[in-house]
Parts: sequence; C-alpha cells; structure tokens
Amino acid sequence: MESKISPSDASYEGQESDYGQRFNELRKNNHLVDCSFRVDDTIFHCHKLILSAASPVFEAMFYGALAEKQTVNISDIKPSVFERMLEYIYAGAIDFGNMQNIEELLELYYCAEKYMINSLHKQCVNYFGKNIKPNNVLKILDIAYRMNLDDIIYSCMCVVRHFLSSGVSLSNIILESNHHLSKDCVDLILEDNYEVKDNIICLVRAWCITECEQNRLEISRDSIKTVLQDIELPDSLKDTIVGCSFTYFKPIAGDKCGWIPIQRTHYKAVRPLIIGDEMEYEVNISSNRFIVLKSLCINSRLLPQLNVFDVRQETYTEKLSVEISTNCSNNRQTIYQKEHVICDVAFNGSLQVSLSEQIVLFPDVVYLVWLKWDASSIGYEYPRGILSSYGKRKQLLVNFNENMYIHSSGSVLNGIVCDLYK
Repeated sequence: MESKISPSDASYEGQESDYGQRFNELRKNNHLVDCSFRVDDTIFHCHKLILSAASPVFEAMFYGALAEKQTVNISDIKPSVFERMLEYIYAGAIDFGNMQNIEELLELYYCAEKYMINSLHKQCVNYFGKNIKPNNVLKILDIAYRMNLDDIIYSCMCVVRHFLSSGVSLSNIILESNHHLSKDCVDLILEDNYEVKDNIICLVRAWCITECEQNRLEISRDSIKTVLQDIELPDSLKDTIVGCSFTYFKPIAGDKCGWIPIQRTHYKAVRPLIIGDEMEYEVNISSNRFIVLKSLCINSRLLPQLNVFDVRQETYTEKLSVEISTNCSNNRQTIYQKEHVICDVAFNGSLQVSLSEQIVLFPDVVYLVWLKWDASSIGYEYPRGILSSYGKRKQLLVNFNENMYIHSSGSVLNGIVCDLYK
C-alpha cells in the first residue's frame, strides 16, 4: 500500500531540508559565530558546534585539551577550496561541476582527508572514479602522487593499467598536455606495469621529449639518453628508446615482408576535388600498433572532357608532394617531405604513392599527412567520397580523420599499405 504524506509531514520535510541553507546563511552573515580561520589573506567566521559535528578534527581543535582560543591559521589550502568545504559542512551538498580545475578538486579531497569528513571523502572518490579519462588520468595521478592521496592514486593506477594492457600508449596525451609528468610518477607507472610492451616504450619516449623541453635541451639521442639515466629501466630497454626513430626500419624478411593493405569503407561519392579551388589535401592518421608506412592509396584523376578532335589519353603523369609530420602542438616535427613523380597512371582509378623511405609510425601518435599538387595539375579533378573513419585488419586498427574545416566533404585517401613493426 502506497504511503501518503500529510500536509504537516510535507511541511516538516521541507523545513528539515532547509536547515543546512539556514545554517550557512548564519555563517555568511557572521551571525552567532564563535571561531575564525585565516586562509592566506581571507578570514572565515564559523560556528564551533557545527564544524565539530562534521569533523572529529574540528571537535578536538575547539573542545579538546589544547583547544584553540584565537584565529586558526591555515597554510596548506586555498581560500576557494576552504570555502567549498565549509559550504559542504553547512549545507550538506557539493557541486563538482563548478570546480575550476583538477587541482582544486584534488585539494578538496585533501581537505576531506585532513579533517576526516568521511561523507565528503566518499563523494570525491566516487566522482573521480566516474570522471577519470585518458586525457586527464596522468595529470590526476601526478598531482595525487605529490599530495599522497592514496585512494586517488589507486583509482588512477587501475585506469592506467587498463589502458596500457589494452594497447593504449598515452604518449600523445603526454606530448600535448600542458602538465608535465614528474619522474617519480613515471617510475610508479613502470613499477606497476613491469611487462614492457610497445606502448610503454612510446610512453617513456614521449616523457623524455617533454622532459627535454622542460629543461630546454635540444631533442636528440644524447639528451634523451641523459634524461633516461634516472629512470628505473634495464639498459637494453633504454638503448631501444634512445634508438627509436621515425625513419629507421630494417626489413624483417627481405623482400617478403607481409605488407598489409588497410582500406577504408566507401559509402558514397561526392563533389570531386578540383585542383585550383584547392591545392592540397590534409588528413590525420593514427594506429593502435607500431607500423611501417609503405604507401598511400589515393584516387587518380578523372578523365577530362575531350573535344571531338582531341586525342584520347589512357594514362597521365602524376606529380605531387607528400609531407608527414607528428601532429603535436608542443613538438611538431616533419619526418617525411618528398616530391613524387609517378608515370603511366590510369585515369578514373587509384594509385599508390610509394614513400621513398619506410616511415615508422608510433602507436596512438597522431600524424598529419599533406598531399600537395603544383600548378601543372590546375583544372584537373580527383574523385572524392564519404569514407569510413578507420580501417581494420585483425588486431591492427588505423584511424583516418580529415580536417573538416578544410575538406568539408569527402576524402581522396582510400587507405594505406603498411606492415607491423616487429
């Protein structure tokens, strides 16, 4: 049987839920306050009884044997975070969405630990558990490690372990982040993920690059070797990281390499790319494994309309430049830049632009690929289509992402030919 709330009961519940706000108004209006805190240059006036009811630390502070008689100085918490803690103590609620940044959220967690406010501590842990993502886990872990926040460290390490065991490297996050990971935090990650894989190598190498930038060192093999000295890794693995190069590739089985074509699914044709309206094409490429990039598969020209007396041509000579760079805001590096001339290309088909060097692509690093045509191609058209954003072959996944600000509709890149870097 459904219970009913009488008008008097409903009135009582509304009055009870309003008590927190009423107490908070007393604090904000400095009414009946009997204690105060100095946090930096801000003074907070509060009520001993309300604080003591929320925290055994405050109870000992105000009613213990060494009770405070004067203004309490707080030196390890920001005023904005202390205010949020008081809001929670008085009103019983916290709005995590209004937090300014991760540092403020972690500091609130620190407050909950310091003053043993168990309910706030639980809410902070639950919030972090639901909101730790690849783009923030390393920053949260690093700050939590420096603040000795064990529960948050544990949650972050579980997430990091999951990402790394799934083949994610997090290296691109390190290269693009404004927050530099501490050496101690790198050691913590390596200690917890002792089984070294490709993605671990990428993560450490990315950290070495940002460490060089932090110390204003030129990014080179010697500088990477220097910053690796204090990292707890075997010397053989350090040599592997130092020797990592985008263009160094030794064929595994001579001419019998197992080259893998990665094709994008074609959905529909759209307006062709007209050289002159656009002189270049741009696409981002990333993969979940170390791969060796052999060639790019693009559409060839559409056969131009012919007049009655024109001689029909079956083939043409393609001339275009290919440029590949790492697409990281803090460390953009051109790793390939060549002009390609390809003879006897059939119209209305496809062609492979074979790179003169076989480029090693690192897992989860985004690479920017430019195709650039010169003036001799002006007026020619290239088929363009709506294609899938990825190509997959067994455990290898390659992502393709056109810059929609430049290419509003369709792609000329059908896929790539590559091999796993073993």
